[in-house]
Parts: sequence; C-alpha cells; structure tokens
Amino acid sequence: MTESEFLKSSGVDAVPKIFSEGDFKFADAAEVLYQRLAPDGTLRGKEPALSPELLMAMYERLVFGRVFDEKASNLSTLREIGTYAPGKGQEGCQVGFVSALGKGDWYVPMYRDCAGMLAFGMPAVKLLQYWGGDERGMQIPEGVNMLPLAVPVATQLPHAVGLAMARRLQGEKSVTMVTTGDGGTSKGDFHEALNFAGVYDLPVVFGVENNQWAISVKRQQQTASKTIAQKAVAYGFEGILVDGNDVIASYEATRYAVDKARRGGGPTLIEFSTYRLGPHTTAELVSNKLKAPEEVAEWEKRSPITRMEKYLRSRGILDDGKVDAAAQAAQKRMEEAVAALRSLQTPDPAVMFDYMYASPTPALLEERAEFSGVTPPQARQTAPDPAPSGGKPGVNIRNAVNMALREGMARDKRIVLFGEDVGKNGGVFQVTRGLQDEFGPDRVFDTPLAELGIAGMFVGLSIGGMVPVAEFQFEGFTPPAFDQIFGHVARMRNRTRGRYAPRGVIRFPYGAGIRAPEHHSDSPETYYAHTPGLKVVIPSNPYDAKGLLCAALKEPDPVIFMEPKRLYDSPKMDVPEEEYSIPIGMAKVVREGTDVTLVSYGAMMVPTSLAAEELQAAHSVSAEVIDLRTVAPLDFPTVLASVMKTGRVVIVHEAPRTLGLGSEIAAMIADKALDYLKAPVKRVTGFDTIVPLARLEDSYIPGKDRIVKAASELARY
Repeated sequence: MTESEFLKSSGVDAVPKIFSEGDFKFADAAEVLYQRLAPDGTLRGKEPALSPELLMAMYERLVFGRVFDEKASNLSTLREIGTYAPGKGQEGCQVGFVSALGKGDWYVPMYRDCAGMLAFGMPAVKLLQYWGGDERGMQIPEGVNMLPLAVPVATQLPHAVGLAMARRLQGEKSVTMVTTGDGGTSKGDFHEALNFAGVYDLPVVFGVENNQWAISVKRQQQTASKTIAQKAVAYGFEGILVDGNDVIASYEATRYAVDKARRGGGPTLIEFSTYRLGPHTTAELVSNKLKAPEEVAEWEKRSPITRMEKYLRSRGILDDGKVDAAAQAAQKRMEEAVAALRSLQTPDPAVMFDYMYASPTPALLEERAEFSGVTPPQARQTAPDPAPSGGKPGVNIRNAVNMALREGMARDKRIVLFGEDVGKNGGVFQVTRGLQDEFGPDRVFDTPLAELGIAGMFVGLSIGGMVPVAEFQFEGFTPPAFDQIFGHVARMRNRTRGRYAPRGVIRFPYGAGIRAPEHHSDSPETYYAHTPGLKVVIPSNPYDAKGLLCAALKEPDPVIFMEPKRLYDSPKMDVPEEEYSIPIGMAKVVREGTDVTLVSYGAMMVPTSLAAEELQAAHSVSAEVIDLRTVAPLDFPTVLASVMKTGRVVIVHEAPRTLGLGSEIAAMIADKALDYLKAPVKRVTGFDTIVPLARLEDSYIPGKDRIVKAASELARY
C-alpha cells in the first residue's frame, strides 16, 4: 500500500498523521543554524549583551585552548605524553558553552573537550598529566564542579542525568552541562540519557559537538536526520542548531538553555556545528587523510579564533598589541604547564593499590606487601555477628530486604530507590512494596526500561551526594548495564584519585529454580567479583539478608547485592526489627565439623546444609559448613582455618565451573594450605552450559546428592 492509498483508505473520520522529516519545515540545516558572527567576523543582529571584559576573556580562552592543543599534540608526537585527542577547530563551542555556566553549575566533558575544561578551571598541567598516563591528572581540584573526562564514547551522558537529579533532590538550582560528539549520538547512552532527562524534566543541557567526523565515519553515516538538534523533540524538549565556530552564538544558545533549566523549564539539546581540523587521536592519523583538502580548507576559513578576533577589532576591544599580548600570555602559561609536568616525580608504583576502595581489602593489602617486598599483614581477627534482641517472626528474604530498605531510608534521607516497577508495583518480586507510599515518589521512583541508563544515573546520583539503590528486575537484564558498572561505578574512585567515590547498592535477584523464561536464571557473580572496585554480597537467609543490606547501605564502596530468588519465600525465620549490620567481607561457619569442609553461598546453602546432614546420618562424615555471604572480597582466613582443621574441602556454587569462584578458592587453598590437604579439592557447580529451561533446570542445579557424593569420595580418599 502506498502512502496515498493509506491516507485515502482511512476515510474522513480517521485521517492518519504520518510523522516524517517533512514536519521540520526547512530544506537545509543552514536555514535553521543560529549564527551571530559570520566567518568574516561580521555581526548578525544586534550587539550581544556581553561586557567587553567577558568578550576579551572568551577570546583569551580561545587562544589558550588552541595553544594547548597544538603543544599537547606535539608532546604526544615526541612521546613525552601518550595518545592525545586533539580538539583543534572546536574551541569556539567549548569556550562558548562553558562561559555560559554559572557558579554552582556542573560540567561533564567528553574526551575532546580540553579547551572547555581549561576554560572551566582545570589546570593545564593536570590535563597533560592525564594524557601522559598519570591518574593524578583526573583528580579534579576541589571547587571545580566537573566530572573527569570519559573515554568510552557517550557513557558520561547518563552520569549528568543522575547528577542533575541529585542536585534537584537536594534543593539546588544548579544546571548540568554534558557534551558528546556526533558519533556519540549513535550510542544507546545518548538515547537513554535524553529519554531519562525528558521523563524527569531535569535541568540538563546536552551539547553535541558535531565535528562532522567520528574517526573516519562522516556525520551523514551516523544519522539520516537533517539535524541532530531535532532529535530533542522525540524526547519531549527543545533542540537548537548553533554555529559551533561562533563563540558568541554558542554562548547565547547555552545561556538560554541554562537559564531555562534553572527556572524549571527542563532539558535542552544543542547541536554545535563545528569541525575537527586535526586527527581523531595522535595514535590514528589515517582517517584524517580521508578528508577532502577542499573541505578542510573551507572549514579553516571558519576558524572560531579568527572570527572572534575580527569582530573584537571592529568593536575596538582588540588591537595588534592586545592580540600579541594574548598570544604571549598563552605561550607563557603553556610553557609553565610543560615545565610543571616535567618536574613532577613519578608516583610510587604501590599507589596503584590505594584508590580501589575506601580501605584496601585484605587481598589488596597482601598484594601490596608482596609488590613492595615487605611482610604481608597478619590476617584480620574475625568478629562475631551482631546479636540484636527480639525478632519479627516468619520473615522471608523479600521481607527482610524490605525491612532493611525501610530502616535505611528512614535513617538516611540521601538514600533513593529506583528501577523498573519499584514504585506502586513494589517490584516484580514485591521486595519494594509500600516504600513509595512511605517515602514518596522523589525517593522511590520508577524508571524507563533502560538498564544502562539506570546504572549510569547511579553514578551521577552518588557523585551528586545521594546514596542510590538501583534495582534490576533479573540478573539476565544486567549485561546492558555492565558497561556502566565496569567502566564507571567500579573505576571512578581510582580514576579520580578519590575525588569522586561512588557508593550505593545495585540489587538484583539471581539464579535458577523458579521455572523462569530464558535469561532469567543465571548466576553472574563471577563477572562482578572479578571487577576491581566492587564488593559483591549474596545472602542465604533472611537474617543475613537484612544485616548485610543494612551494612551495604552504609558502605563507602559500591556494593552488588545479589538476592537468591529461589529463596525469596523460604526459609522463614525471626528477624529483629531493630537495625543491625553484618560486616561485609565476613564469612560464617554455620555448622562445625571435623572431616570435610563444605563452602558455599546464596541459594546453594540449602542443598549444602542438607548434604551435611546426610553425610553425618548416612556416612558418619562430620562436615563443617561455611557460608561465604560476601564473594568479593572473599573471607579466605575463615576458609583456610577450616581446611587446616578438616584437610578436605568441597566448594559448591550454581554458576558454571570454569573460572567460577570455586576456581579462585581452590587456587588459594593450593597456595596457602596445600600441606594440610588430605585429598584433592573438589568443586560441585553448575555445568559449562547455558542454564536450561524449566524441563531440564533441576538437572543443571547442583543438588544435595552431588554434594554428598563428592564429600564421600574425599572422606574415603
């Protein structure tokens, strides 16, 4: 059916509206491009309401941005610093939008934003440090409201959304400015960030520095839209197309968006049409040769610096003397930055261990000592679990988690709970039921169906001063979020040398046994336990679930809290209504024994405990049972003490065998307790297959009989 036939077939009472690019009433983007300075410096329209002092300051920022870029590129070529991403040609939009931000506003830059970062107050030596391979360079100075530049394309956009929400929740009127390139608009991060910002009507300004190229891919191959700015309409807010080589137009458009956002008018998308005159990075020069020489020559005529200089001369603000003075000042400032870089001492290599967590884990302390050639620290002393009095009877894990969230939110107003269906619905497993009614929709809120956005917003909320608790409906829905969790949640403390240290809890149910559809039954703990910067907690009973979550809500490091969905309803036990915490990183001996050690966690504690009972009753084998409770960091001293006593160990987990946690525990036992072993270490695990669907699910899950068989064989070894 053709469009004409479709329109005719519906009749006069039902005329369809076919939305298309034609609804944007312009034939060419140039028709809607906001420009104040023509390439020859001629002013279009009335004089800008900007003081001569500000105009001169912007000119000086443009000049220094170019000087820095050229010198950094040169230093990279000479291998004095590492790979560098030049921003030559893009100074106009960066200086323009940064100059429009006010005191208290936040800037979330992309990796090519050196001119913008310098204009916002970042010391030049810091940027040289970073590009020179020194993490101290991204330790943002106190008082500079800027996040570190993000290398993974567009991943910073959801951070800005969370940051803006955090500042609004705390009653501030600040605005967050975040940037990406035209290539970044093809990423899911772009869509999810803009969608979240529109849904929550947040004070965010999204800047797209459309420099016409994403490495070797032209802008026309990124999107079929006439403009990038018009994409804002689909998210429910305004878009503006600006000449990004016009610093005044860039300033004015951004100032409009910032002032609107501060008044509660919501987000804006600004497309800055500019051009990357240099290569993508100094490590990749081929793509720059793909540009047509005439294209480069045409854009060089549109230089933001030359344009601004001509305009200021026409106003009498600038003359030859001031041009020379600005150039000399920029050169002197750059020389001082390079000298400062060259005078920096190489940091002590052992510092690599210092910023992964608020306090180094026992394993890191041991690795640090080994690296430094000193005596490893003694194993920490175990502490008994808290023993609060009283108890609410018949509590299951879902109730216990709800209790911990309720108590934590009542205690700390910074805690916010969010995710898909967590509000009125209470989550698909009803774990958050009633919390929105009690604490309101600002602190317990539903999100769009976008796991990457949820995790990215987690970062911004935490940096903005909140304690986020993000819920994912199932473990199988977490892979889209892993980019954010692995690349930012876990790394932010380290990459900013402690300046920004995300904290909070990421919760999700995991594991098989409830006859769920595909992608709803995995045990992905190894992925998270293998990620430095995260702590991973997996309770096996209601008492521990509440105590561990209470601890996680106070923990200064980000915590992955995995809830065994098979145990949500059973077992039930008395759980104290008063708040108590079980220390993260502490395993528990839940059954004393002398012949064999059984190590497990989470849902596998049920078959493991049943196996211990059968071993004693049917085989006269005394099994000691350890519940790890925390799988990162592992409490190896507790495991070691048991193995030294029994000489035999079986490790049980639901995840696949290869490279599972059992492998790590077995390796540590071989390293530190080999002489105590009376038999080889055995593992009873899931198989190296995808978790089968319901008909075969029980055949996959490690059961009591497999555990008994393994332990019995060890006892007879």
